[in-house]
Amino acid sequence: MNNNLRIIKKQTNDEILARIMKAACRKYDCSMEIDFANGNRTVKFVGTEENKARVAVDVETMLNGGLKASSQS
Repeated sequence: MNNNLRIIKKQTNDEILARIMKAACRKYDCSMEIDFANGNRTVKFVGTEENKARVAVDVETMLNGGLKASSQS
């Protein structure tokens, strides 16, 4: 049984992904400003480039079912 969460990225999924990333930011004491109101599609990362990379790896790992991206080749 495959337990990976498969996400087909569409414009409507951008807000969901942004909110997942915002939650992951808490771990590294950084944040994301999200504005999807009134037709806006604004997401801004607030933190260091180092933390931005860490958040991206954490979210990618989570979405790949806990497998590290480098081990999926």
